[in-house]
Amino acid sequence: MRMAVLVALLGVSATVSAQRNIDIERFRPAFDHEGFLGLNGTSTPGPWRWNVGLWLNYSKSPLTGRTAGGTRDVIRHRFGGDLQLQLGLGGRFAVAVDVPLVFHQTTRTEVLADGGPTLQSSAFGDPRVALRARLYGRDSKVLRQRNEGPGISLLAATTLPVGNEGSFSGEGQFTFELQLAADFHVFGAGAGVMLGWRHRPNDRVIGTVVFRDQLLFGVGLKVPIPVTTDLAAILEVQGALDARDPFGGGARQAIEGELGIQFRRNHVSYVAGVGVGFTNGVGTPTVRGLFGIQWAPREADADGDGISDDEDSCPHLPEDFDGFDDLDGCMDPDNDNDFIPDVDDQCPNEEALEGYDEDEDGCTDPGAPDPSDLNASGESDADDGADADPDADGDADGDADGDADGDADGDADADADADGDGDADRGDDATDADADAADTPDGETNAAESNAEANGT
Repeated sequence: MRMAVLVALLGVSATVSAQRNIDIERFRPAFDHEGFLGLNGTSTPGPWRWNVGLWLNYSKSPLTGRTAGGTRDVIRHRFGGDLQLQLGLGGRFAVAVDVPLVFHQTTRTEVLADGGPTLQSSAFGDPRVALRARLYGRDSKVLRQRNEGPGISLLAATTLPVGNEGSFSGEGQFTFELQLAADFHVFGAGAGVMLGWRHRPNDRVIGTVVFRDQLLFGVGLKVPIPVTTDLAAILEVQGALDARDPFGGGARQAIEGELGIQFRRNHVSYVAGVGVGFTNGVGTPTVRGLFGIQWAPREADADGDGISDDEDSCPHLPEDFDGFDDLDGCMDPDNDNDFIPDVDDQCPNEEALEGYDEDEDGCTDPGAPDPSDLNASGESDADDGADADPDADGDADGDADGDADGDADGDADADADADGDGDADRGDDATDADADAADTPDGETNAAESNAEANGT
């Protein structure tokens, strides 16, 4: 069974009470949702973008000691948390602050046998100030929905000696930390590793255990859960080993693992997880429970075109802002759809008339017919012999033959019908002058009548 062993021998003198000034907390939450649980990602928030976080942390039996009656808890239950703030500086840097708190802990001071006072049930830890820098990978000047691809980062941190030294929450001195991390993310999945060094200017001795500089390491894996968007499972292992004797085991070797769930919605990230200790190092609990909320108020703009991803129809392709459909967030390489790119099109917003752009400059050539004169096939009426007006002769008879009277003589004039028989004179071979001509008043036919009769015989 894993146990966090503090006191290896009995009979510790009362002077050891001054040596409670060590921070036994092993879990430090990641500064933002781009990381894992306690392992930071390599990306930074971006210029002047910020985020805050609140984490709650429960650990069972993080510190135990041996007595004549066996192993007993020095700290049986500890309820703590962290307040976080991070601010992006440019596209590759960020400064972050983590303030650890102990809300309540149940203790058995007599197990220490050091003659010291009872441990406080609540306390402040040493605040940690970190400077982060992304050395490799895309910068964060452009706000993206997700930061994908490979990355390498460096973290330099120091703790400020303002925590309670007598409650295993503060070191009473500055400590310094350096971490090198690498990760790779794609489609919401990610993997990361970390190697680091923690330096204590002065060793801390509790009982017979000496705490010196430490080697830090961590590995993390994030896998999307396809039940809904922005839901992922996280698996992580972190540890701290004595720098002089990393494989010596014992109370200076602290390794634990956590399994958690991360869910993001409306700029808020929710994290819940559980963990167990793999060794009996100081600060390694038998069981750990985690819950965190991180708020990062910002609008994602993956393509950097100034149109938020929520309103961008093409979130990964920037708008070209050429005066044509500039609010949809999509490029328009050929505004008029004439298959001539706008960069080569002299008339980018006006489609050239098909067949009348011989120089292929995107503009209709001079002398081209008016589009309204084109028939359904796209040809001019003058080219195919068809008159756009079926009644071009203007006689309102619906045809263009110029024969408004319909007598098939090719003209529009009505023909004379001298004999009144309904046939035009031109086509009447038997014109009856007697029937048509009027008699003179004397009852005799006039010369014209005689001539007509003679001609009709």
